[in-house]
Amino acid sequence: MQLLFRSEIPTFPRQFRDYIRQKYQIELILKTEQNEFQQQIIAVYFPKNTPHFDEIMQDLEEFSRNPLDDRYEQASWETGDISISKDITKDLPKNATSNLRQQLFKTGPFTLLMTLICVIVYGFEIIGFDEQIMQWAHYPSDFQEHHQLWRYLTHTLVHLSTMHVTFNLVWWWIFASAIEKSFGTIKLIILYLCAAIITGIIQNFASGPNFFGLSGVVYAVLGCVVVIDKLNHHQFALPQGFFNMLIIGIAFGFISPIFGIEMGNAAHISGLIIGLVLGFIQEKITKSFNLV
Repeated sequence: MQLLFRSEIPTFPRQFRDYIRQKYQIELILKTEQNEFQQQIIAVYFPKNTPHFDEIMQDLEEFSRNPLDDRYEQASWETGDISISKDITKDLPKNATSNLRQQLFKTGPFTLLMTLICVIVYGFEIIGFDEQIMQWAHYPSDFQEHHQLWRYLTHTLVHLSTMHVTFNLVWWWIFASAIEKSFGTIKLIILYLCAAIITGIIQNFASGPNFFGLSGVVYAVLGCVVVIDKLNHHQFALPQGFFNMLIIGIAFGFISPIFGIEMGNAAHISGLIIGLVLGFIQEKITKSFNLV
């Protein structure tokens, strides 16, 4: 079997299954699974050697763009299956619908931890400890500081303006959380460590040690979800042109000095490349376990 997608929203897998059943007379397989946080999710699988694979992949792409289209709900009504089958719902909490809003805003522990640390650090900067924080957290600038290993990570925790910290944390909250919920906390920590260390080394080589912010890591997170979304048939339901938006963001970094804004272009570019590579590796690992 091949995994098509997973969802915490029970109606989406059911409606897509019913739509495919109506259109091709093919029965997709729904399974109840648990993510790392012991939350019940529904996975949709494509049976082995089933015809119309390419057509169903195209249908999945269209469904990912607009799962609320009336044709999917209509398919459930027309097939006479307007409730989720017992084998799917037996482990789902009775208040799943009422908890939908909470599910959408839930995040993983490492995503939350990093967000809180960055907010707290920026709070201390605002009340007057900015010089001390930057002195303690900046990337190693001489031989003595190279032995202060925390500096290879702490440069990601400091931000230079409200817009800076807000922009980075919004992207981090949305997409780091998606990675953590899909693949686990350890995978996100590995991505963070790789991105923080490597982008720091490259940005230091390009501009020296006076740089701060989570943006290099954020670009790694975004690159990771782009690859996984592309290779796993829109697992994260990214909009069309998302990757192009990232490239435009990087391009803006080269002209931003005209507007008085300095950006860590080397960290952004290297972070995106790191994310693309790690996303590709993760997707290959995932597929090796999903194919049975």
